[in-house]
Amino acid sequence: MGRFFPCPLGRPQNILVMPEVGEGLPTQRPGFLHGDPRAWIPGTFQLIEAQGGQAPLPWTADSDLLLAPAPAPGPETDSLRAVLKNLPKDYPVALYERDIPVWPNLLLSAEGQDGDLHFTDAANGLRGYRSAFRHRGRGGAEALLVMPAQFHLDLLNQSWRLELRSRSGQDLLNRRHLATALDYQRSMAEVINSRYRGKLKPVDRIAVVMPHFDDDILQCGAAILQALDAGTEVRMIWLTDGRKGISTVSEEESARIRHEEAKRAMDIIGVTDLHFLDAPETLLKKNGPWTTKLHDLLQDYQPERVFSVWWADNNVDHFEANRVLQAAWPAKLEATIAASGLWQPLPLTSGVAIDADLRQRKDEALKAYASQIAEVDYLRVDHGLGRWYARDHHADWLEAFWEQPAQEYWNAFRRSGCPKRLFV
Repeated sequence: MGRFFPCPLGRPQNILVMPEVGEGLPTQRPGFLHGDPRAWIPGTFQLIEAQGGQAPLPWTADSDLLLAPAPAPGPETDSLRAVLKNLPKDYPVALYERDIPVWPNLLLSAEGQDGDLHFTDAANGLRGYRSAFRHRGRGGAEALLVMPAQFHLDLLNQSWRLELRSRSGQDLLNRRHLATALDYQRSMAEVINSRYRGKLKPVDRIAVVMPHFDDDILQCGAAILQALDAGTEVRMIWLTDGRKGISTVSEEESARIRHEEAKRAMDIIGVTDLHFLDAPETLLKKNGPWTTKLHDLLQDYQPERVFSVWWADNNVDHFEANRVLQAAWPAKLEATIAASGLWQPLPLTSGVAIDADLRQRKDEALKAYASQIAEVDYLRVDHGLGRWYARDHHADWLEAFWEQPAQEYWNAFRRSGCPKRLFV
């Protein structure tokens, strides 16, 4: 079910929803469902016990907070839904990340080695990934979605009522977060329930359409390198101009530096077909000359696969890139879209396995974006997220993609309700 009416939201500067960084959970007797969570959120329990709370135990009626992993569709969701129905509406419930990412409203600090890129397992990788955005590579962070039981029930049921339950003055339950959490729940269901393909099949021509300089390497650098090794033609297209990416210089200087970094990164990996559409960064929208230029570039090139970002990524330009790509899509282009996530992971683990050689080559290219790594530790982001994606594979890292025929992708976009989201 999608959204029937437009959902106006104030346009953010960059990130759609920024989780609060907290110091603990309001509990003394936490109880858990669906497995012991300590391997995934050890820092959360360290904070609880430091504040006098009990160690985690299986959930009972005596517990004062319910902890559960974000559930995959199926028996786990049905089980959680049945428990939530029998709880008081305001009973506190916290979902954490295990197999399925959450749309977090709270980050809790967790122990971790500063600057460590050799994450020992998927859980450490996920904590490193989450920490890189807020702690500049220090320690770890654990992402949680903390809401009353009724809110969680509305979310699992994909009910429009969730958008009406916002509470003024409570940062964790503001309207923007609840509306976008509902969007994410619907979007995640589309991905999980679709007939997505596993390993990417070889093709002759691919186009990479990315909103920002650095998304190219972060989102699909290994896939590009693998394609180039196989003799595939690659056309690189960036939508925005990079003016907002460096906080210490003017917008003009930021754009100049980031264009040069993009050229250097492409020189390292060996892509020469480069196109800069230069829409204003953070203000990307479908109505602009860049959309017509993108249409012409796709029409002329006729790619068989287009790499881009999925619409549920937690970044305003990443979301708007989907509107631009849809508006620019040539009517008779029969390509697939291989979508990926950075600011919000995809809920699947199929894609391109990264071995030591690909890891070294991808890192070398990513380091060309020195200005961006100075702002956010993107090496830590990429290593941590890739480690989590690879948890069910015989690989150290993975780039995950959701590949669909274009029309199926756009149909799923419509059903998610996200196209009716309006930033004003």
